Amino acid sequence: MLRDFSLTDATCPHCGLQYRYDEPRECWACGIPSCRYCLTEDIDPLCPECRPSSMPMEILPMLAVLGDLPDKQHLWAFEYKWDGMRVICYWDGTTLRLESRTQRNITASFPEFRNFGEAIGDCSVILDGEILALDRYGRPNFTLMQRRMTAGPHQAVRIAPDVPVVYYLFDILYIRDHQTMSLPYSERRRALEALELNHPHCQIPPSYVGEGDAMLDVARERGLEGVVAKRLTSPYEPGQRSPNWRKVKLIGRQEFVVGGWTMERNNPQRIGALLLGYYGENGQLQYAGRVGSGFSAEDHKRLLALLSELERPVSPFSGPVPAAHYIAPRLVVEAEYRRWYPGGYLQQTAYKGIRPDKRPSEVIREQKVVTNAG
Repeated sequence: MLRDFSLTDATCPHCGLQYRYDEPRECWACGIPSCRYCLTEDIDPLCPECRPSSMPMEILPMLAVLGDLPDKQHLWAFEYKWDGMRVICYWDGTTLRLESRTQRNITASFPEFRNFGEAIGDCSVILDGEILALDRYGRPNFTLMQRRMTAGPHQAVRIAPDVPVVYYLFDILYIRDHQTMSLPYSERRRALEALELNHPHCQIPPSYVGEGDAMLDVARERGLEGVVAKRLTSPYEPGQRSPNWRKVKLIGRQEFVVGGWTMERNNPQRIGALLLGYYGENGQLQYAGRVGSGFSAEDHKRLLALLSELERPVSPFSGPVPAAHYIAPRLVVEAEYRRWYPGGYLQQTAYKGIRPDKRPSEVIREQKVVTNAG
């Protein structure tokens, strides 16, 4: 019902314009009066804040910083850190699109999700999550995930039965014509669980408030990488590496840019070591050390083919490095390490795989963020 306003000047709370209540109108959703420029032409008008927004075409995922468990754990939710491929899902009611962190359309590479839209229904949504490859015991396996990440559409159809994947969904960014990114994490989580998705290759992984220590112990027992702490009141910050999300790792592990390689002694068909780097604050590629273990026979073959195409005579690193075959810094890999002291090089490293979903320019040294904000 419209309110009985007098015909006096007023200021629109949305656009700040002065107007007269000669045609009093108010938003049917929030009840706030507005000038005619800030209301739809419908019989039941909506103000800008309540008007449905168009579905975004591209959203960069929010990223976590490296840190320790927060002190005031009751202010945080905790999820396990999964070892897979970050994927944003777009469903407009008729068309499904899966997009990698580099905004590459990977829908055709995961035929398991052809009917995913049917599980969602006619509700338009944008979801954030991670696709994982599972071993025969149902555990995430990054080595297996390598086969799916690098497979084209036709190859993916062939290997999908042997290398099954699951899509772990942990956030909702848009639903029913409304963006949800400004909502606190706790509300987005409730909205995600309310979808009640029923698909054989989709799950909503657990999230527990205040249980950081217990979940980190479980992650250690199960051989997981760690946990992610998410502040309950935090909005979704697309494309930002935010302290509102903290990844707490049990083992050092991150992406590196490959700047060169050495051959195994007396065997030109095998890699001796990869020279690894990251981009510093000056925008130059810094040498981080080598990784010379963890390669399978297939890794040697695949890497040598890629490295040979990128070979160049000059080192891409900003400082002195060991003699090697140098390459253009376009290849990103993931490596595990036990120690990496400030000013020093990686120690006890192991190769984990290629990361085609990561841009070289985004690879930096992950540093723990120290904060007293809880």
